[in-house]
Amino acid sequence: MSVCALVSAQVEVTGPWQVTVKGGGTLAVPPQTAVEIRGEAHKLPVFRPTGGGWTKGAKLSRLVTQECTAAGALVPASLKVKAPDGTEYARGTDWEADDLWGTVGRVEGGKIPADQAVSVDYDYYPNRMCLVAVDAAGKARLVVGEPGVGIQLPPALAAGEQHVATVWLSGEVKELTEANVLPVDGTPEPPSEWIGSAETLCPKTLAKLRAGEPVTIVAWGDSVTNGGGVRSGQDNWYQYVFLKRLRERFPKSEITLHTASWPGGNSRGYMSAPAGGKYDFQRDVLDPKPDLVTIEFVNDAGWKGDGLKQHYTKIREILQGNGSEIILITPHFVRPDWMGVTGTKFDDDPRPYVQDLREFARENQLPVADASRFWGHLWREGTPYMTLEGNSINHPDERGHRLFADALMEVFPAK
Repeated sequence: MSVCALVSAQVEVTGPWQVTVKGGGTLAVPPQTAVEIRGEAHKLPVFRPTGGGWTKGAKLSRLVTQECTAAGALVPASLKVKAPDGTEYARGTDWEADDLWGTVGRVEGGKIPADQAVSVDYDYYPNRMCLVAVDAAGKARLVVGEPGVGIQLPPALAAGEQHVATVWLSGEVKELTEANVLPVDGTPEPPSEWIGSAETLCPKTLAKLRAGEPVTIVAWGDSVTNGGGVRSGQDNWYQYVFLKRLRERFPKSEITLHTASWPGGNSRGYMSAPAGGKYDFQRDVLDPKPDLVTIEFVNDAGWKGDGLKQHYTKIREILQGNGSEIILITPHFVRPDWMGVTGTKFDDDPRPYVQDLREFARENQLPVADASRFWGHLWREGTPYMTLEGNSINHPDERGHRLFADALMEVFPAK
């Protein structure tokens, strides 16, 4: 049997906790079980009912990701807050919690003193990634990954094994369904509706690169452009990966990169920020006189329709009036519920912003680094895309940043 012949349809759920690989055998999957945490010490701040759920109170330690907490992991009924002598405090009068995000705070006027440590009991469901692998003879085995929250890497395979599917468990899973199985089906990434080539859409920048002339690039964006999610240094931010690859492709050109990034900000906020402040559009984006500006704003995802066209027309006119060529970048995927979807198995980005940004690029003859397209293909590679989110919300790790660099390099010809 050829390992390469295995496709997604041949890895099926055949029981509450088992999958069957056609010709490779039936595999038992360890059930998803809750982890019990008892006596976790906290000094509770006052519970803040407004704002993001991960900011409302103290973060339960086992749920902490980069900056945030793992939504949906807590078993709400298990949560108890106790005094040092074991006396239970009452929820609603002494303490309150955000059940989705697993944050806890005391209630003003309740029995918990501001400076008193409390003991917190809770259960939670970690995520777990298990790989279905087959050897050269077609025999299948399950490689069970370590449970955790936030960024997760796949477990290692033995030499000669091939990854054919992933069993992905996130939160409480009572039994397996097809939604838990992500195939490695060999489907190529779909062609973008519009990428555009630097040959025709960034001709001045490309001509300088080919001629070995100096080129200046500004990477303009939000927290992602500020390296959000990357744990291993600035060299692994997407724009610096792009810079390295561009220098390798055009080694005679001296390429200078400037980063203009506002964590938590969006493009309109950056453009309207007071001059001379921490974020100054004129100083950061225009004054370097860049040959090329790349634009990444997942925080612009609220724009759509005519509003998007008007806003991005203003951006285009200002940047082109400053002598800069432009590459628009479609954003990475964020939490499914923030995108209006469930699960991780979908190809097309459902956000109107992404579709309208591509359409704006076509209408205005601007190239698109279509990173969203790569994120939509991850599940077909057996990768749950949320395992790339460092904060479990919207900050891609090094792997996610490389996808942005891949998308940017698509715009440039081989030489």
